Amino acid sequence: MAQTIQIKRGTRAELTTYGALKAGEMGFCTDTKEIYIGDGTSNSMVGRALSGPEASRPAAVSVGRLYYVTSGTNTGYLYFDSGSAWVRINVLSLADLTGTLDNVADGATYAKVLKADITAGHPNKVSDGTNTKTAAEIATHINDATKHRLINDTGTAITDLWSAQKIKNEIELAKHNIEPQASVKDQNLTAPPASPAEADRYIIPSGATGAWAGKTNQIAEYASGAWAYYVPAVGWTAYVDDEQKIYSWNGSAWVRTGGALQTITAGNGLTGGGQADSVTLTVGAGNGITVGATSVAAKPGKGILVNATGIEANIDGSSIIYDAANGNQLMVSTIDGGTF
Repeated sequence: MAQTIQIKRGTRAELTTYGALKAGEMGFCTDTKEIYIGDGTSNSMVGRALSGPEASRPAAVSVGRLYYVTSGTNTGYLYFDSGSAWVRINVLSLADLTGTLDNVADGATYAKVLKADITAGHPNKVSDGTNTKTAAEIATHINDATKHRLINDTGTAITDLWSAQKIKNEIELAKHNIEPQASVKDQNLTAPPASPAEADRYIIPSGATGAWAGKTNQIAEYASGAWAYYVPAVGWTAYVDDEQKIYSWNGSAWVRTGGALQTITAGNGLTGGGQADSVTLTVGAGNGITVGATSVAAKPGKGILVNATGIEANIDGSSIIYDAANGNQLMVSTIDGGTF
């Protein structure tokens, strides 16, 4: 038959009433599951720490016991039995600590800032270890126009200082006066192209539609998916790609200004001339000359014939003849006195 050895046992309250176990004697608390060993004078708990909800923690009566709260209020805290009270011995957050930042030593990388040097959560001084200046002193120094010029975006004096944004805006405005000098693709397209490329430019003609409506004579530039418009100023010049000609804005219209611009003057026997894309010279019709749409001819006169052969004297061939053998002269041939 199997033998069973049982140690002394009972509830925790019964062990307290019983008193100290004999030296080396063990006792088991059936309600708290604690094991104690006696020395003849007192009992010491042995084994694992107690655990469970805080509400299930036994009364603090045995020095050295540990109790870990596993659920409910104060979960995660570990307590030590001082014999008269359970004392919390771990922390879960900074709120569990006592003391102040004064009790924290400076580290190798980070250090504390004096409370007097903080205003509303912000440092109010700057120091390099030797020189210390307050924020007010620094602001006074920076804003001193005699030491540092103040930013003045509306100023134009030689000592005025502009912000980066102001400088950028001025550059963009300057570019708008320069860019129209670059080419435009067309000046007769009335509807915006369906698929323009970035930086494509056009001079908008009268009667334009769509996004260009009401923008006559302005330069349209396609930029970042939208059309930008520039109203021309007198002197703006643009090369028109599809015409290979240069046009300038004279205040009311874009006029042709490119090319050699020579003046063609009509010389002797000519009329017309001038300075334009197309210049016409006309042959002058003088005495004895007629000018047709495609030809110039001599005008027949008294005794003169004009035919396919040339200009001839109108002779009878009897009294006066044409003598080809003697230098193409007109010669008297026969003088006939006639009959009675």
